[in-house]
Amino acid sequence: MAKHIYVVAAERSGDSLGAALIDSLRGKSPYIQISGIGGAQMNERGINSPIDVAPLAILGIFEGLVKYRTVMRLVRQATDTIFKSGADMVVLIDSWGFMIRVAERLKSQGYDGIIVKYVAPQVWAMREGRTKVLARSVDHLLTIHNFEAPYFTREGLDVTYVGNPVFDDDYSAGDGAALRKRLGIDGDDPVLCVLLGSRPAEIIRLAKPFGDTLALLKSKYPKLHVISPLAENTAQLTQEHTQKLGVFEDVIWLDERDKADAFAACDVALACSGTVTTQLAMAGVPTVVGYKLGTLSYLVASRLFKADYVSVVNLAANDELMPEFLQEACEAQTLSAPLLDLLQDKDFRQSRRDALLAVTQKMRAGQGSASDKAARALLNLFRKQS
Repeated sequence: MAKHIYVVAAERSGDSLGAALIDSLRGKSPYIQISGIGGAQMNERGINSPIDVAPLAILGIFEGLVKYRTVMRLVRQATDTIFKSGADMVVLIDSWGFMIRVAERLKSQGYDGIIVKYVAPQVWAMREGRTKVLARSVDHLLTIHNFEAPYFTREGLDVTYVGNPVFDDDYSAGDGAALRKRLGIDGDDPVLCVLLGSRPAEIIRLAKPFGDTLALLKSKYPKLHVISPLAENTAQLTQEHTQKLGVFEDVIWLDERDKADAFAACDVALACSGTVTTQLAMAGVPTVVGYKLGTLSYLVASRLFKADYVSVVNLAANDELMPEFLQEACEAQTLSAPLLDLLQDKDFRQSRRDALLAVTQKMRAGQGSASDKAARALLNLFRKQS
């Protein structure tokens, strides 16, 4: 009898991981049954989500508390659906607050399948106590960073390192010249790529400081072109919110499918902290990073956060290759200064480009496909059972 895996993804990044995992699982075991909860990309693989995960795009500690009742309602719906499915394994992708509650409820209700967490909480940065919580709530952990395993194995949790899925795609393969030609941008004109984030709260908080930064840069560089690839699920919110604020008037909005070409076409980038900064580094794009949380969430997080940087690329390099400006520092004057330095100095831009390419090459060395490794690890768990 074919095994049944239930894949759960609550946010856009998790939906992308889930879709890639489903592709790899089907490639390795075509008879396996896969169900799930997720978004558009998993839906394209034939996974019809019984739950709308949009309310789970929550940013910050206190924002999560405000939506606590919604989260717990969705936790109950998710676990009830998983039980009814009869799945032999549940894979819970990222999204700590929601997924740990799903895992705990499955355990408390007597679920007898295998519970796997895909992407570990960043206990090396903050809240190391989550290691104990995870160890008693799931049966196996798939990590994306090679230094994470010891935090969890010492609590008795089995761990498999699969690598960072961001490296499964080649963001350095874009055709910048073709995009510039299509958009009517002269070859010598400077181009900035701006990325506001994938969550509504990120877009709303960063639109004003990022927009003010663009206005300041354009006052110095009248020929500066600004491009922005948008995901389908955030395009409308981004365009409506920026229009309401009266910023981003001259931005050229692109489809997310143009992302690699946009990276190849631009000289510099201004980006929300997150996965996209690693994607930009893989393409060698000199980038300035901004981020804002709600005030109370930031006060708590700043006390708990142990790492020197928020960007994984900077952590890997142990150097601020991508200047970071958080909270009050995330405003036009501070964001624009390093961007102007990069725009004004071609040699500096090239040296930063070389450094980013070098550190991401080191990060991905010998990795192979993370999704394939994750699929292989899940299928091996079934074999160990039999």
